[in-house]
Amino acid sequence: MMKECDIAIVGGGAAGATAALLLAEQGRQVTLIDAQPIDEQWPGKDIDPRVVAISPGSAAILRAVECWPLSHPDRVAPYASMQVCAASGQIEFRADQHGLEALGWIVEIPAIRAQLWDRIERHRRAELLSPCRIESMDSNERRARLKLDDGTRLDAQLVIAADGARSRLREAVGIGIDAWHYNQHALIAPVETERPNPGLAWQRFTEHGPLALLPLPDGRSSIVWSQPSDRALAQADEDPRLVVAALNVSQDSPMGPVTAIGARHALPLVRRRARRLFKDRVALLGDAARSVHPLAGQGLNLGLADAAALAQCLSSHDLTPLALQRYQRWRRSASEMIGGGIHLINETQRLPGGIGQHLLGAGFIAANRLWPAREILIERACGFDSDSPALAQRARSA
Repeated sequence: MMKECDIAIVGGGAAGATAALLLAEQGRQVTLIDAQPIDEQWPGKDIDPRVVAISPGSAAILRAVECWPLSHPDRVAPYASMQVCAASGQIEFRADQHGLEALGWIVEIPAIRAQLWDRIERHRRAELLSPCRIESMDSNERRARLKLDDGTRLDAQLVIAADGARSRLREAVGIGIDAWHYNQHALIAPVETERPNPGLAWQRFTEHGPLALLPLPDGRSSIVWSQPSDRALAQADEDPRLVVAALNVSQDSPMGPVTAIGARHALPLVRRRARRLFKDRVALLGDAARSVHPLAGQGLNLGLADAAALAQCLSSHDLTPLALQRYQRWRRSASEMIGGGIHLINETQRLPGGIGQHLLGAGFIAANRLWPAREILIERACGFDSDSPALAQRARSA
């Protein structure tokens, strides 16, 4: 069966699904394709370990497609303050100092996906094909054709690859990547602390790597501890009492010592950067375009900004190479600044002999005293600086 659409999007994660809704709102016929079925297990009894930080700018983008606030507010943890520490230095931000409701929200990934997919299924110009996989694709400068594993053939003016860091579409169209293997894994787990997390995103640069404690709705925290791969992989299977002891040697958060730890996962950390963001009739967004170190919690926020930026470019230039060129210049520049900055911080903290921690600590002390520097940092971290998409900048006045 041959079907036609204006835009086919491969990958139904937050970035791809948001792009589908934004483009459908422009009056385009959009087909979203994802290999996973609808998750009927969420919400479960416990919080899903897959959590992400949503910035105010990203929340404004989701609000534009009627997917924020989420329909399960009891599963969302806002944070009104943020502390980042290294050696004896510290920088702290509070939402009320910058006229914000919150600096961000910690959300389960399945919660975002469920809300976006529900909205897509109710949109008259959007179609969800799930579970479906791409068997083949042919593209040229005018159109792209996809063959799905259920026999469906799609003819589209534009294909958007939002299929993750190991994007098959990116590879199929011949877009190369540059990759930096950090030889690090991030240990991720929920933890209980002596005192409940009051809504604080806390991070310390330890001798083993950056350790973050992020608030969960039930008073626990989610840890993200980026460490040398052998150490993180060992801790994923180690006696939990030993992991708790290692955490308490490295963290001195206001929540007090860690008292218990839940299921642990170790995720490999690789920085990837696509050498271009479109070729023929295929454009990249989200992790297919780039992946960054998690120490600043910007991965998902970059993907949502991609979705809003692409929709903004296409709204005024139609589905033309000119619009895609503008999108490429804009998002490569923005993501290079953020991704490069995160990369520099991570490499600095790894300098031997504790030099890196002292350098970062001195920088935090200086930035903490300079209000203009703090304003620049908070606008960038919150995703509504002057280079952000117009939808994200609505967070300034929300």
